[in-house]
Order: sequence, then C-alpha cells, then structure tokens
Amino acid sequence: MQPVTNLRVDMDRAGTEFSRFWRSTGFSPAELLLEPEMRQTLAYVGGVPNRGIEFLRVHYMLDLVTAQRFGHYDWSRLDRALEVMVEHRLKPFFELMGNPSYLFTDFNNRDQAYHWRDFVTALAERYRDRFSADEIRTWYFETWNEPDIWWKLGGEAGFNNYYDACSEGLRAVDPALRFGGPGVARRLPPIFKSLLAHCDTGENFFTGEIGVRIDFISVHEKGARKHVEDLTPNSLSICRHEMMAVDYVRQNHPRFASLPFINNECDPQIGWHIPHTWHAMPYFAALAAKIIDQHQRILIDREGVNYAVLSNDNGFIGRWGQRTHLCYFGQREILAAQAEHRTDISALDARIAAPKPFELVKKPALSAMELMALLGEERLAVKGDALDPDTDGLGALATRLPDGAAVLLYNSVDRIWVSGTRSIRVAFDSVRPGTYAIATFRIQNGMGDPFTVWEELGGPDIPGPDELDALRAAQEPELSIETIRVGGSHRPVERMLELALPGIALVALIERSASAPKVPTQLTVRHYPGLNDATNAVLFWQGEGQGSSIELFDVLWSPDQEGPYEVVNPAGLLSSVFVHRLNTVPGYYRVRSRDLFGRTSELSSAVSGCAEDVEPGIVRAA
Repeated sequence: MQPVTNLRVDMDRAGTEFSRFWRSTGFSPAELLLEPEMRQTLAYVGGVPNRGIEFLRVHYMLDLVTAQRFGHYDWSRLDRALEVMVEHRLKPFFELMGNPSYLFTDFNNRDQAYHWRDFVTALAERYRDRFSADEIRTWYFETWNEPDIWWKLGGEAGFNNYYDACSEGLRAVDPALRFGGPGVARRLPPIFKSLLAHCDTGENFFTGEIGVRIDFISVHEKGARKHVEDLTPNSLSICRHEMMAVDYVRQNHPRFASLPFINNECDPQIGWHIPHTWHAMPYFAALAAKIIDQHQRILIDREGVNYAVLSNDNGFIGRWGQRTHLCYFGQREILAAQAEHRTDISALDARIAAPKPFELVKKPALSAMELMALLGEERLAVKGDALDPDTDGLGALATRLPDGAAVLLYNSVDRIWVSGTRSIRVAFDSVRPGTYAIATFRIQNGMGDPFTVWEELGGPDIPGPDELDALRAAQEPELSIETIRVGGSHRPVERMLELALPGIALVALIERSASAPKVPTQLTVRHYPGLNDATNAVLFWQGEGQGSSIELFDVLWSPDQEGPYEVVNPAGLLSSVFVHRLNTVPGYYRVRSRDLFGRTSELSSAVSGCAEDVEPGIVRAA
C-alpha cells in the first residue's frame, strides 16, 4: 500500500515575505511582435492571473528602428512592438540590442559611441513621453544579449564603451531607470569579468569618472546542453552554476555582492527549437515548479542571494516538441531564432500584409505559470513529514492568501521517463470558523494535458474544428471544489490527493466572503485568421478582483446584443483570455467572473464579434 505523506500548514503562524521572482519570459526576434501569431501568444501570456508573467525579454528590439544616417531614425515599428507588449499588460525587459539599419560597426570609434549614447537618450525620452516616467521606471534595461557570443562591434573594449553609452544615455533622461547586464551565455567568460571590473574600477568613457553604475547582474545558466535526443535536464546544476557567478562577484567585487541577481534564460535545456517530447507534457510543468522552488530554497534561503528575476525563453512560437508556452498549428516555418540573425524589414512588412492562418493551444508549461500566479506574497512553513524534493521529487510551497492559504505541490524528478504516484494529505491547521471552499487544481497525465488528446486523435498536423475544440477543452488544469463548514473552535481541514509523477497541483482553502465577484472590464475582441477557413475571435479582458483571491472567468455569446447569452468556454478560465471560433451569424460577447462558491458577477459590457473579413488585431466594439 502506498504510504501517505502528511503535510501541515498552520494558518495562525506568521509567515515570511515571498517574492514572485519568476514572472518573466522571452523570445527572439523582435519582429514577431508585429505579427499575428505573437500578438495572440501575448494575449495568453499577459492574461495569466495576478500578472503571473509580467516581463517580456525580446532579442533584437532595436533592429526594428531604421535609419538613413546617424541621428535620423524611424521609430514606428518599435513603437508598435512596445504598444503590443503594454496593451497585453506586459513590461519590457528591454535589451538594448540591435542595430538600426546596421549603421553601427565599431564602438571603439569615438563618434559611433557618442551617436549610440544620443540614440539611447532619444529612445528613453520617446518612451517616457509615450508611456510615462513612472511606467518606464518599472522596466529593466539590459545590455546586448549574450555578448560572449553575439557581440561583434568592437571586442571587450568596445563593449565597455557601448555599456557606458547605454548607461549615460538612460541617465540623461532619468537616473532612476534600471540598467545592468551582461546576460552572458558561458560560465564566467572574459567579457563578464571585464565588464564587472570596468564598472567597479574602470574609467567611464564619457565622464572620466572611476566606476560605472550597474543596477543588476545577469547571467544565463541552463540545465543541460543542446542535444537532438531527449537529454535529461539537471535542475540542480542551474543553481550550482549560478552560485559560481555569485561567488565570483562576492570575492572579486564585494561592493556589488548585494546587487539584484538575475538568470534571464533559466531553461532546463539549451536550444528552444530542438524538439523534445517532454516540452509538451506535464513533465515540463512540474519541472518548472521544481526549478523555482530550488531557487527559493538554495539561492535565496540558504545562500542569501538577492534574487530578482528568474526568466525563461518559453515565449517563442513553436510546435509541441519545442520549448514554448503554446503549440502552434499552421504552415509557418519555425526557424532557429538567433543564429546569424538579420532583421529583413521588407520581408517583415510582407508577412504582416499577408498573414497565414494558424491556431494555438496552451501547453501544461503555461498552465503551471497560472497555478504559480495564484500563490500569495507571504510564505508559510510546511510542517509534517520531511520532504527531500531534490532526491525523490516531491516538494511544496505554501503561502497565505487574503482569505485563506494555498499549497503548491510538485512531483518532479529530472529523469524523463520515471513515473509513479504519491499519496498526500494536506492539513490546514488553526482554521477559524466559517464557510470554506477547498479547491484542487491538477496537471498530470490526462489532466490539463492536451498533448495526450492530440496523440489519441492520431497526431493531426492540421486539426479540424472538432479536434481543436477537444484540444482546447483539455488545456485547462483539472479543478475539483468542495464546500465545507468549519464550526466551533479553530480546527484543521484536510484534503487527500494522489499526485502523479510527473505532476503539479495547487490546493487552496478559501473562506467565503460577504462580497460577490466583481465585473471584468476592458473586454476587447481581436480577429485572427484561423485554420479550416475560420476566423478566430481572441477575447482579452481585465479581472477586477473579488471577495475571493481566486477567481474564474466565463465567456458568453449571443447573436443579439440584448441576449440571451450562453457560456461558450468548456471549463472555467484562470487567465483572462479566450479563443473562440466565430459563428457565421454575427454575434456579441460578454464575460463574467465567478468565485469558488459558484457566485457570479454581473456580465460585462457587450463587444461585437462579427465574422466579417477584417485585418488581424482589429477591435470590434459594440
């Protein structure tokens, strides 16, 4: 008989601050931001609850700027790219990477260094005025991505000049703008050491001062090398290798030792575009949760690292086997992202003018980010049976919520083809009297697992309408809810569950509040060309919060603006996004929120979703 693991969370005990440092993703190249596939992808990413993904790190952003000569720039494409991010509630982790019309050739050239400084000043002024000073102070600005591989404009000396030009260009507009780097790919490469030494004791190219500001230090450490086989990741090696960089800074540049530390390509394997089956499966979801927990336990708790951001490169467009949040279906060729990349503006404009039909289906990796987003900002201790997640795979994170608590459980070992089940009893101690909902969200084989459904359908390259409906019906985490009454004195509440290996679950205990859910706002509908001669309506809205800290959403449709409206989503939605194949009859959409007790908000204002031919991304408001 399977032994039971007993875990306890005391609701009465004070917790510790819990920073949700993992809320970032990235991709390459930047021109994708202007194409419909990425716009729809960002609706999913930006719709994750509680800004569960907040930052977007994109390569070659500055290739979108064109120029005839130094000082005369066309910003229009970069303007649109940033607007796409911001309209989907995402903030740029802004790599100052790219080369307007490839004008710049060598930053050892004094004139080019000054032109770059002025270019960065113009950039910061433009987006301060466009988005506000308060907004861009919340962004990160970073150096050229992986300069130990991709920097071709003047060696280490030229890179330090480039760094100074970026720093001074930003500081001329607002000294509060955050800037750092260098986001290196290799372990302690010479350019990493050179930049830190330059910032510590070097001479500023522009001011002659000794030392240059650096607001954060970034590296890239991944769990396994690039390989065409399903090479097993090594999650602990990510933390060990990050600590090599931290220790180098502490030993050689102690005044930088407390700076925020960032791994903004913390992926389990190098090479997003190389297919590995496990990218499509619950294995990847559970692994992501384990890597986050390892960083909390090892780097933050044990080593005292000021860990600011853990990002991944899951934001790409890709198919089942590629390391992405969503699976793409369509005729687009999926190219290696960065090798010898050059932005072709004319080809970009042609693709925008004639987009190809496509569909996207959410993978478990994105659903895991939804569950992580439901955690609160006060960590609670997990007592009971001792856990050893780095050995046997079972780990737990518990946090307080405004009206209860949530425990995130993962069952993950690095070995890809290991399976099993753990029986777990979660007990919430010191629960005050009241009415509660116990909700369990699960992702494991057959639950929140559209890839298995796709396999059972025969693996269609171009799924038909019914097959797409089946895939999307399977993409949400499985949810079970029980309502209980706790009477008398404070007492424990228990929940038993079986968690598969690999798997991830969130168990939440939520007290019923007096207030009903609030009406979602800012509903928009955008149209995209879908497969099977369809036009897809992508709905995106803003949840307004409610008495409960966990809310679900429903999308309703009617052929008449006045109704009656019927629910069209097959399962409650955690994220504020939904894709609906448009009917031939023109109709209207409204959305509502609901809590774990089944109470619903009023319906939002109606928005038109007519199926006439329109450009991708056009809003049809009633």
